[in-house]
Amino acid sequence: MAFFTNNNIIRTKHKTMSFTGKWLESFGEPPTSGSWIIFGTSGSGKTSFALKLAKYLTRFDRVLYWTLEQGNTKTFQNAWKREKMSECGTGIMVADEEVDFKMIEKSMNQRKGRGILIIDSLTPLKGQSFNIVAYEKFRKKMKGKLMIWVSHEKNGLPDTNVGDYIMKLADLKIRIEGFVAMTNTRAGRQMKDFVIWEKGAAEYMGR
Repeated sequence: MAFFTNNNIIRTKHKTMSFTGKWLESFGEPPTSGSWIIFGTSGSGKTSFALKLAKYLTRFDRVLYWTLEQGNTKTFQNAWKREKMSECGTGIMVADEEVDFKMIEKSMNQRKGRGILIIDSLTPLKGQSFNIVAYEKFRKKMKGKLMIWVSHEKNGLPDTNVGDYIMKLADLKIRIEGFVAMTNTRAGRQMKDFVIWEKGAAEYMGR
């Protein structure tokens, strides 16, 4: 449907995730589909937060975590163990840098596919002609799915044109600094900060 009446808008029921506790305070009850973006400088806690988020999201749907930046390396393994991701069981699956968008699309859209895709990160896609047009084509193929993009930042913003584009349209914009996630909704509403690592955040604030 291309046109909506007042009744259409008022009566439409949107599916959301019933977050609780600190997740609710920082992220509200977000929709089950659309795009989010997580961005921050190197070493700020992006991957740690993305894994914590992925783990929590398995309560609502099955997750595919695409580790484009680190792959199945010792560093990623350490982060995986630190966040106790094995507790997710089959609720989460990992794809590495050898996987491409066609393979991701097939995996997500198969009969028992996954509803949530986390892409960590946009940086390795710079050399793969992943531009705004390519993003829009992929987004349309992921209709009804939730995509969460992770990005490095430059001057407080995602460091690629496509990252900046995603941020402008994202339902949740999550900036990571000093092991703290700061969230704005698409409506511009500021939520409560989410502390990723208490000790690291305290040391960052006290430096």
